[in-house]
Amino acid sequence: ALPIFFQYGPFTLRTFNFFLAIGFLFGMYILVRIIARKKMHLPFLVHHFIHFLIFSLIAGRLVYVMEHPASLKQILFIWDMKFSAFGMLYGLLITLYFLAKREGEDFWEWFDVFSLSGVAGLIFIHIGHFFRGTHYGSPTELPWGIKFDTVTIPFTNPIHPTQLYSALLAFLVYGFAMRYNRKTNLSGMVGALVFMLYGIAAFGIDFLHGNPSSYNKATFLSLVALAFIAYIHNSYKTHFSREKKAK
Repeated sequence: ALPIFFQYGPFTLRTFNFFLAIGFLFGMYILVRIIARKKMHLPFLVHHFIHFLIFSLIAGRLVYVMEHPASLKQILFIWDMKFSAFGMLYGLLITLYFLAKREGEDFWEWFDVFSLSGVAGLIFIHIGHFFRGTHYGSPTELPWGIKFDTVTIPFTNPIHPTQLYSALLAFLVYGFAMRYNRKTNLSGMVGALVFMLYGIAAFGIDFLHGNPSSYNKATFLSLVALAFIAYIHNSYKTHFSREKKAK
């Protein structure tokens, strides 16, 4: 593990925070690029960016505290960077839904671009977890097993680099979804596809974690089910509207 990326005097840059920043910037780059290519309403993002950020952080922190009741006393100490990824996702989507509905924006179209930018940012976030030694894997005898010299990991023998598995997964889903995005004009389909592919694969990777979570497995399957429903809904909605126009 390499928790410290750079240190000079009192200034310390942690590796996870570095990759988190890279992931955020790369995700924002992808977001703006897709919005420009699709000629979407960029002011909607600019005017409400702070709302998306604040409510996703609030939801992420609240869900994290619900998952770890012992941290209730430190609920306001957000500088420890302990947030629930699922909570942040819920906060973002709920905020997006209400703001899009209020301003007459296509929620599903924005759902697509946020999904693409989000999975792009996850590539670097998973790499950050690798260097921090979190989300570690279970012991393995495979040749690519890795040893971590840190007290936070209870295994001394080689373990699965599940963080790198997840980073590779995010990269592959991002690449496939971007290609699909160029071929379809159906709003909501790309985002649903991202959630389905990532959720199914992440569910499998969770079995290789050193501390597997039934909560994570159930959540991933729930996201897959909801994404499948959204995929069918948007496919039917578009097909129905085309039939209606044809008549």
